[in-house]
Amino acid sequence: MKKKVKSEYWVPDTETYDQLQKLKKFVDFVAEQEETSTEHRNNAEKVKYLIENLDKPETFTDDWNTCIDIYDHMIQGGHYGRNYEDNKGLYWKKWWIWFELGELQINIVEEYADKDGYQDEKWIFDSRINFIKDFDGERIWGDTNYAVFVEDAMNFRNYITNDLEDVETEIDIFEKFKQHHEVKKEDPVKYSVKINLGNKDMIEPW
Repeated sequence: MKKKVKSEYWVPDTETYDQLQKLKKFVDFVAEQEETSTEHRNNAEKVKYLIENLDKPETFTDDWNTCIDIYDHMIQGGHYGRNYEDNKGLYWKKWWIWFELGELQINIVEEYADKDGYQDEKWIFDSRINFIKDFDGERIWGDTNYAVFVEDAMNFRNYITNDLEDVETEIDIFEKFKQHHEVKKEDPVKYSVKINLGNKDMIEPW
């Protein structure tokens, strides 16, 4: 008789699970955008599969994300473009879904910079669900109306201006951190840093 392995993850209730399924529409939408590469477009079905199986912890074998970003690289680089005053220093607006290390984050965030170099953030939609079974904090935190997130994301081009106009999209899948960065205890960990000295580069141990 096989021993049953105890899950280290929490399983969402039916209502939460059903709400999360609305995020698949966002994945399909990002896959359809002209800015999305073929490689990332091909990840869409796998990411939707992982969303469909958020109630099955045995599928938590990879971390993943789906994102839309709009940038004003002029302001981001410390230069102030034509619409700086109208946009009040807005240089980055993002719609992100990240599943990483057992936590799902769904965010709409605006990032601002002023002419003195100070930065600020405006969190328009902020949702977090922690799937770690022994998590001590508030498991479902923040906004939970995921249809609002999807609707706003699908209208992202309405936020594009003459300056805030560089669009980047992403649908990516990663190995889990602990799998990807596993180091044997007996192996020494070595670091190096590259230092630029005029016309010469030197690698310095760290």
